[in-house]
Amino acid sequence: MTATKSTATKSSMSAEVADKIRDAIINAAFDFGEALSEENLAAAFDVSRTPIREALNLLQLEGLVNIVPKSGTYVFTPSLEDIIELCEYRACLELQAAELSAMRNPLNLAAALERLLGQMEQAVHDGDIRIYGQLDTQYHLAFLENAGNRYLMQGYRMIMGRVATLRTQLALHAKNEPKRSMHDHAMMIQLIRENKISRLKTVLWTHIMRTSDNFMQAFQDNPIKPLTQKEVVRRKLQQGGAL
Repeated sequence: MTATKSTATKSSMSAEVADKIRDAIINAAFDFGEALSEENLAAAFDVSRTPIREALNLLQLEGLVNIVPKSGTYVFTPSLEDIIELCEYRACLELQAAELSAMRNPLNLAAALERLLGQMEQAVHDGDIRIYGQLDTQYHLAFLENAGNRYLMQGYRMIMGRVATLRTQLALHAKNEPKRSMHDHAMMIQLIRENKISRLKTVLWTHIMRTSDNFMQAFQDNPIKPLTQKEVVRRKLQQGGAL
């Protein structure tokens, strides 16, 4: 019994650490390609390296970090090909989920999306891009949550972190994107209420593909360059030793 409790505690600790590192990556606290030191992370969370290592393994399964043997762990660095394929896969999952959720749970879906849209409008008004990005992620996740298909949700969760990270980076580099996206979001709610599912899927597909184009343009305008070790050390010193 004691061994079981100990294992459960370690697993819970690893999951908690993974959640915090994931949030930091999604919210652009870490740059693409930035090295993640197990030693520094362990000190920051006041834990041993074991839960840190387990947390990083979990994040590697989600594609948020790359663990390179004899080198270290690095925040993922998407290529243009990654962005295209990720958005195509995302579109396949979201379109199917949108159709199922609009048929099975339209009232709850529309209410959830309307609530989130109101919060997104407030975030844009406040100029809080990171909060906007988090709400945007919740908006699209609502299709999966109301679809009633656990396999769609499992597939989506495996890419959700990478999509959310790209969304934050896009919002930071493409200042007009939130307003364009909110127009699409409002239209989708209206189409759900009118039971125009085919039109809903068309708008959602166009929305995701435009986002894909914007991702690629943003990263072409702001090429992703992994930080050198010198730059990492300099940044940490500027932050007073913080991660």
